[in-house]
Amino acid sequence: MPERLVVCGGLPAPRNASANTLRLDVNAPPKSPNKVNLELADLAATLADNIPDVLTDMLEIAAYVYCADQFTSRGSDLMTNMGAEWRRRFRFKIPVRCPDVWGSADVHDALVETLSFLTEHEFAFEFVAQTTVTGIQPYLGFSDPDAQAIVPDEVILLSGGLDSLAGAVEALIGSKRKVVLVSHQASKMIASKQKNLVAALRHRADSGQLFHVPVTINKGQEEAVEFTQRSRSLLFATLGVVIARMFGRRTLSFYENGIVSFNLPITEHVLGARASRTTHSRVLVECGRLFSLLLPDTIHVENPFMWKTKSEVVRILADRGCADLITETLSCTRVREATRRKRHCGTCSQCVDRRFGILAAYLGEYEPNDLYAVDLFLGEHSAGPDLAMVESYVLRAQKLATMSEQAFYATYGQIFRALPYLPGSQDDNARRIHDLHRRHGNQVVEVVDRELKNNASLVQALSLPDTSLLAMILSPIAKQPDYADPIESEAPASAQAAIDPPIPARPPLMFALEPGGRTVLFRGGPKLTGRAYDLIEELFREFEEDIEAGIPKAEFRFVKAEVLAERLGIEEQTLRKRVSRARKSLEKQFLECSGVQLDDDDVIENDEWKGYRINPYLLLVNPSQLQADAVSSTMSQVDEAPVTTLATTH
Repeated sequence: MPERLVVCGGLPAPRNASANTLRLDVNAPPKSPNKVNLELADLAATLADNIPDVLTDMLEIAAYVYCADQFTSRGSDLMTNMGAEWRRRFRFKIPVRCPDVWGSADVHDALVETLSFLTEHEFAFEFVAQTTVTGIQPYLGFSDPDAQAIVPDEVILLSGGLDSLAGAVEALIGSKRKVVLVSHQASKMIASKQKNLVAALRHRADSGQLFHVPVTINKGQEEAVEFTQRSRSLLFATLGVVIARMFGRRTLSFYENGIVSFNLPITEHVLGARASRTTHSRVLVECGRLFSLLLPDTIHVENPFMWKTKSEVVRILADRGCADLITETLSCTRVREATRRKRHCGTCSQCVDRRFGILAAYLGEYEPNDLYAVDLFLGEHSAGPDLAMVESYVLRAQKLATMSEQAFYATYGQIFRALPYLPGSQDDNARRIHDLHRRHGNQVVEVVDRELKNNASLVQALSLPDTSLLAMILSPIAKQPDYADPIESEAPASAQAAIDPPIPARPPLMFALEPGGRTVLFRGGPKLTGRAYDLIEELFREFEEDIEAGIPKAEFRFVKAEVLAERLGIEEQTLRKRVSRARKSLEKQFLECSGVQLDDDDVIENDEWKGYRINPYLLLVNPSQLQADAVSSTMSQVDEAPVTTLATTH
């Protein structure tokens, strides 16, 4: 994973900086190749009076990270080495107005953790005191006197897609709330779509009910080399918080359907951050935590559509008399192609999701097929990722529609990363997540069934392109049985016991990380602290990523000894001693606490040539589950089941 140095704000680059060093500067001359354009339009200058310097710092930092993300390639689409080339390492050098704040370990860690989970990149930041200090005023566009006439009930991020439009419609028309809409104009086409949507909403809302703040952030006149924009969420949220602060609000609304928010992989080959995390519950909570550390107030970033499917979100537009605005929205991830063609590509994941959502809501009449370059059901999909995407989307939906709760939890352990960041009971929320995905699956299956009936004749079937979605569904290979977890097919325990003699078996070892107390907890009482905790924490990176990626346990990655030693800042000989001491400590504690005799590799595995890793058969749980006498039986696992992350604690 190569590192890219990003030098910002006109700071000098180190003498040994590589030619690959990226230079970004919000204060550079207009035609400079390093120029980062940043403008918050239509705001009265007086609104900026209550924006503290640290929030201006945050806006510049988010802009620099966003531009660096756009101008650094993620590698090929082949996803070699389990997606290693998809992940990147950045080192930023940034001037700030409040170096003491950004030098705080809490603030620095919150920034890095938020970005790392959101993008799955590695980040390092060096902050230096800014020599010329200015406020946010240089970024304000021309003044709009109407900006001071509104006292908003809600600040909403309007991307120009279906979900954010539905959120704005529900707030303005459904709830009659006064709203400030904040838009990031990432391209001319998106800016045009947003402008048309705002104009239509103004026409339908009451006078003085809506105020719009368009924001432009880009780098010079260059075209980006990367359009995944995983870091955009932090930038978007920062923009929203800046505007919310101007209007005295502490809550920011980020409307997105729950299927996208929980971001379960469409297929097994969608690894890590390649499955979008833009509105994942952890991202929203960690953004709120970061902003709350910077400001005297507690900031909340919320997603009111967390428990709705795409179809249910789209239905809001019809219920509020705004279905005609569907064609004014843009969902396509391939913005460059959409701009050239003046229509959606029809093959990216967001286009497929959009089309199914509209059809499931029975609103197809509001969006003709010719608004897509490739028709969802009858169009000829190119062989490769596009073909695999649409086929996998439907097969996964059929799977979700028929899965029991038990099978769902065993298959999609990623949901347990979200539970600690959702309000309410974790058990109740787990069931709600299952029900959400079951409804989504049924809605997609219903759309497919309707299309099959509409194209049921022999002539129609024979005329389908081989790589059309309907042709693939009609082929025998597309037939999928109702999904059931293997455990559900087993005979009852009593029947198995009658046949097989009892075999003593040790239950799987459960453990949890408690970063606040720098402690690794194990079921029954054993624990590791201090330097042993640091060791487990470093190995936990690969362990958690491999669980998220759905990698078979036997293929979980090792960390080479020299790499692990470098991460810990110690020599390899010291590393071996530290591993040995941790193993001996656990062996002694397990014998004393539960009479269990551990082998050396039961917790920390070692391969002479590959290095070290956390034993992939360990079961990661929430610290609260490791109570002395009670472990929830509903979440227990057998040794041969996939490793399931019950809660993210790192």
